[in-house]
Amino acid sequence: MTWGFRPFYLLFLACVAVLYAGCSTTIAGRSDKAAAAASSSNMQRVEFKTAPFVLTGWQKITQVGAPIHIYIEGDGLAWLARSTPSPNPTPKNPIGLKLAGRDTGPNVIYLARPCQYTPFDTPGNEACSDSAYWRSKRFSQEVVDAYMTALDEIARLHGSTEFYVTGYSGGANIVGLLAARRTDITQLRTVAGNLDNDYFTTFHNVSAMPGSLNMANDAARLAQIPQIHFIGSEDETIPVAIYNSYAAKVGASSCLHYKILADTTHDEGWEAQWPGLLSAAVACQ
Repeated sequence: MTWGFRPFYLLFLACVAVLYAGCSTTIAGRSDKAAAAASSSNMQRVEFKTAPFVLTGWQKITQVGAPIHIYIEGDGLAWLARSTPSPNPTPKNPIGLKLAGRDTGPNVIYLARPCQYTPFDTPGNEACSDSAYWRSKRFSQEVVDAYMTALDEIARLHGSTEFYVTGYSGGANIVGLLAARRTDITQLRTVAGNLDNDYFTTFHNVSAMPGSLNMANDAARLAQIPQIHFIGSEDETIPVAIYNSYAAKVGASSCLHYKILADTTHDEGWEAQWPGLLSAAVACQ
């Protein structure tokens, strides 16, 4: 290569890099990224028709009848800016999926949030024409009902009577709402979790979500479920104050535990630490 050609070659490489980065931010690029992460963990894509949503997920089932580890994703790309909603909430960085991929349990199922990864025009997915389902109604009764239907189907398909659930970020509120409504959820874990949606909106001075449910309002029922909540010491999105608000509503409970992880932000540091965190006891002492 001559030095006269080198600037043009470097410019070509820079353009390729920009195009690649741009592609990874498209919906197709985000979906391909998730599929590759799931495939590297030997997880297969699944869909659950729950009306009015089709919930997309990936799973690894190797022991029929054994407890199933359920992971529920965060809010994803819900907003482009503080006042600009995203046209599609499929996450750029699916942390919930990455955590599921590090789980070595025999049965692991990851579930995305409504309208993530599945085209809006998919039959049975009509509700995704309304962006409120990844904004003000992201924790609505119909969203919770969709997951209830999915877990019922999973239990039927795989002969399981027991779920261990993990929710990342906004997915924490979903798993908490499910745990308060089911008798087959025996362990509850959250990662950088929104445990009190009302306190969260007040803390960040953003619009309330009157169309959404709040797991903290079910604190009395949740107090009897073995649970642990992992909090990043450097997490500015979900600081420890949100856990404290939830814990105050739960009150004295031998089932409630938490752990603050040093040098961990809202979306950095979790994947590497997750195998070790999974070994933390989840029990009522």
